[in-house]
Amino acid sequence: MARVVLAAAALGGASLANAEALLVPAYIYPSGAGAAAWSTLATTAQTVPTTVILNPSSGPGSAQDSNYVAAVAQIHAAGGKVIGYVSTSYTNRSLSAVVQDISTYLSLYNVDGFFIDEMTSDSVTAHIQYYQSVYNYIKGLSSTYAVTGNPGTNIPELYASLPVADQFVVFESSAAQYASYAPQAWQANYPTSRFAHIVYGVPSASRMLTIVQGAAALRAGSVYVTSRGLPDTYVSLPRYWSQEVSAAAAN
Repeated sequence: MARVVLAAAALGGASLANAEALLVPAYIYPSGAGAAAWSTLATTAQTVPTTVILNPSSGPGSAQDSNYVAAVAQIHAAGGKVIGYVSTSYTNRSLSAVVQDISTYLSLYNVDGFFIDEMTSDSVTAHIQYYQSVYNYIKGLSSTYAVTGNPGTNIPELYASLPVADQFVVFESSAAQYASYAPQAWQANYPTSRFAHIVYGVPSASRMLTIVQGAAALRAGSVYVTSRGLPDTYVSLPRYWSQEVSAAAAN
């Protein structure tokens, strides 16, 4: 996934503690019409757990963008969190390049952690050590930084037990693929907050509601469902966003 945003929307009387968090990939530049989308996400954060994954340029970019600075501040003011997108290219990026992205985010934006994309899902020792190194580096900077890894599919338990991230996106694919998704048995030993699902190409609000309402039973504490498909999957919020937010808040 090139960029991701975690989010949820405001619903009067909803409980933050009981709501399903929404993991929302939003490749939306926060200016003009895009600024309205970010305002929607900020409103969301007032009553539903919200973490926005910031991705100015498939990473932090090289210069601070005042529109993103304002958008991040807006999310924080509403009680949400913001984490920075970092590509790893399934360990093909050097650790030094990953560390540089992390450092650049910290110098440019007020982030609460990092979204480690293109994470492997195999049992290769060198791969697991790579992600453990990234995780340990981030936690060495501050134990409060959140680390979300995105393998996009189920993973060996060792990823979670070491751990190499605080939360894992264990599903990122189409509605058709999600119909046959099942969590691994070992996930029952961990809180649902450790896992997230992202489902795209969901055409109807009724199907979206089924997915959001069933996410916790599939061991996902965070979920994002969109009507958009490939390739421009995350360039806008889904057309049924208000219903998705209500479903998450009621979960």
